[in-house]
Amino acid sequence: MTEVSRIISCTTLGILSFFCFQEGIFLCSGLKVKNNARRTLIFIEFFTGFLLLCDALAYFFRGNTSTLGYYMVRISNFVVFTCNFSISFFVCFYICEFIKQSRLSFSVLLKPKQAIKDGIPVQIFIVLILCLIGILLTFISQFTNFFYYFDENNIYHRSPYFSLSIGLGTLPVLITFTMLLQKKKYFAKNVFISLFVYFVFLFIGAILILINYGISWINISFGIGALHLFYSSIKLLELEFFSGKHKTSVLSPNYKVENFKPEKKIKVIQNHFWQTISISLAGMLLVLIIVSVTGVPLPEKNITIETPYTANDTSKPVCVTFVQNAEKHWVDGDDPDRTGAQYDGIIYNNMKTSVITDWSFSILVPEGCSVDPGPWNGTFTLSDGALNVRKPQEGDAENIHGEDFYRISSLRTLGFGCVMYAPHNYEPLSQKIVFTYSGVIKPLTNIFFKLFMGLLAVLFIISTTITLFEGKLLRVEEENKRLESTVKERTKELEAEKNRSESLLLNILPKEVAKELSLHPGITIAKEYPNVTVLFTDIVGFTKLSGEMSAEEVVTMLNKMFTMFDERAQREGIEKIKTIGDAYMAAAGLVQESENDGAVKMIRFAKGLLDDVHTFNENSNVKLLIRLGINSGPLVAGVIGKTKFIYDIWGDTVNVASRMESTGSPMKIHVTENTRSQTLNIFQYSENTEIDVKGKGMMKTYFL
Repeated sequence: MTEVSRIISCTTLGILSFFCFQEGIFLCSGLKVKNNARRTLIFIEFFTGFLLLCDALAYFFRGNTSTLGYYMVRISNFVVFTCNFSISFFVCFYICEFIKQSRLSFSVLLKPKQAIKDGIPVQIFIVLILCLIGILLTFISQFTNFFYYFDENNIYHRSPYFSLSIGLGTLPVLITFTMLLQKKKYFAKNVFISLFVYFVFLFIGAILILINYGISWINISFGIGALHLFYSSIKLLELEFFSGKHKTSVLSPNYKVENFKPEKKIKVIQNHFWQTISISLAGMLLVLIIVSVTGVPLPEKNITIETPYTANDTSKPVCVTFVQNAEKHWVDGDDPDRTGAQYDGIIYNNMKTSVITDWSFSILVPEGCSVDPGPWNGTFTLSDGALNVRKPQEGDAENIHGEDFYRISSLRTLGFGCVMYAPHNYEPLSQKIVFTYSGVIKPLTNIFFKLFMGLLAVLFIISTTITLFEGKLLRVEEENKRLESTVKERTKELEAEKNRSESLLLNILPKEVAKELSLHPGITIAKEYPNVTVLFTDIVGFTKLSGEMSAEEVVTMLNKMFTMFDERAQREGIEKIKTIGDAYMAAAGLVQESENDGAVKMIRFAKGLLDDVHTFNENSNVKLLIRLGINSGPLVAGVIGKTKFIYDIWGDTVNVASRMESTGSPMKIHVTENTRSQTLNIFQYSENTEIDVKGKGMMKTYFL
């Protein structure tokens, strides 16, 4: 890590930490944490603040070998790992509160079975277990160097099992993200986008690590995500600070409860399971790719060789030889006591999966030695009775091929050497050699890692295919269900429209006629009936009365009275034929049987009309009197017209009934001999009178 990267990281992390703490304090203001509806968001802000602060301190004290630096580096890194796992859990808990639409108590975590029955997603318990395992292993790592270790310069290094911490840290995030996607339809669009963006920041951080390793991009993305959650909570959840109107529930969109059939519920659970597996495998593959690119750092190792090798020893992970070239040696012309020679060294990397990234070589030499300028593949110095060689670094004059050239890949070698003058009796094969190296494991060079990664890729393809297939089936079922619901709604609408049409048709036609007209719209309907009782009634003195009233008052009066007549006709089974002005015409006994109770029903109806008129007069300033005429006999009935059709009746029976009304007396029922004979055993009539009926001559009539 360069000094510039260190300064940038410390500054960025410190600023983000300050804002996270500020937001956490702001959310706490005015209400205790225990009763605060935004409690989980407060924990997210504070834990993110501690994460960023400790990460900044770890960078600041990196390489500080003082007592303070020793403890600060270790404590800071421990807190960073712990906070990472804690934040993942609290974010998952925060989203679950949105799903349940209330502030959840942490006590629900103690009763998982009951909590799941109450609708809390099972993912939160999986995330909790993974985070607890991660925190436990982090604690163990303080004593075993399981995840990381520190060298004698108090510099942090990753251990070979560091990738496990990446997996444990990534899985909770992926599971929570999957849960968010699965519950997408339960959130308002703006709330879902707000929570979705939080995870976008984390994914961007993971990508930036690949591009520019050295800056704490993941932790920076945690900080930016926490800022986003805070500001979006103010906008989307409309927090009421300092208003005295703190609510006990999380303000969120209404949770849409859907009643699934048991078989549908099982399919949804299966689809969610495969979604979780698919996304988790994708995350694991991403982690493995990152590990493959960056490698897993190996701790620095020292090899002390008492008896130098003359050839490679493949049983050793690293073997080093350093010999005098048998063909290239001479006597120093300036100093006869010294021999000039080319000394060749070879570093053998016998490790199958590791790359040596840095190395240094030291061999004892006698006094009076010197090295010619221009060594190859190393920077050579003489000090304290030893020839010291190290890998060329940036800025060294010997670094002519670029720093990466001097890295030693697995199962590869690197030669180095120089021209050195030493006493005649100097023999490097009898000298002690110290070789120090550090490197990284490149998993892709291991066949088992390739197989494991290939297996994960196959499982990912299978789970993704199943997820897409089952998701498609569920969407098809939902679409079919939606179409069925639409069809049912449209059917109900059509049924209601049909009922309205039939009701309207029944208002102007008898039931049998309406049915026949519906089945055969173009048919001519006309029937003869042997014994129908017809009633006519009109208002006495209507012409004079209407001249004294406005048109609106006349219509209102007629509508009120005829409405009462219509309601009575419907109750008593009388067929209203029509109204003409102030006249009301009705019929009973419209059946093919000559023996029917139409006359009895009509007399009762007529008596009821008189009661309706009395009721009308009691509630009206206008007092009305009506005449009623009734006759029974054969007639013809039918429908006239094609568009504005009307049901009507014709015949002498109708004409005589009209004559009974016009010759009757106010508020009395005037009937013919035919009607009287059919109702004589039920009703009592007056003595007969005789009237002259046009086309019929003199007829006997009666008053009820």
